[in-house]
Amino acid sequence: MKIFRSLAPLALIVLALVLVTAVSGCHDKRTDISRILQNPDKYMGDEVIVAGEVVKVYSAQLIIAEPGLYQVDDGTGTIWVVTKNGVPREGVKIGLKGIVSSPIKIAGESFGAVIRESERRYK
Repeated sequence: MKIFRSLAPLALIVLALVLVTAVSGCHDKRTDISRILQNPDKYMGDEVIVAGEVVKVYSAQLIIAEPGLYQVDDGTGTIWVVTKNGVPREGVKIGLKGIVSSPIKIAGESFGAVIRESERRYK
């Protein structure tokens, strides 16, 4: 019985570490852009992580309401990303985290579901 009581706190610590690792690992999973585009309502308001190549860029001078807009292609599809951090150059590979948001319209052009960027990393 003494052995069980002395191991119980250690077992709880191990269990807590396993749960923290499992929960934090869920946030690092990438979402294919094609999955977002196939069912945007499912992802609306959710935080997602995508990675790919920047294929188009609109700078702040062309957009009055938003600081910047760029399109990312991950090989499964392309999606527009709204950013407040300046636009990356076309051709660079990036990973980003953001919230899937409803379609936006700029100068009469609709951009469908977009990701509002919260974090960006260059590869």
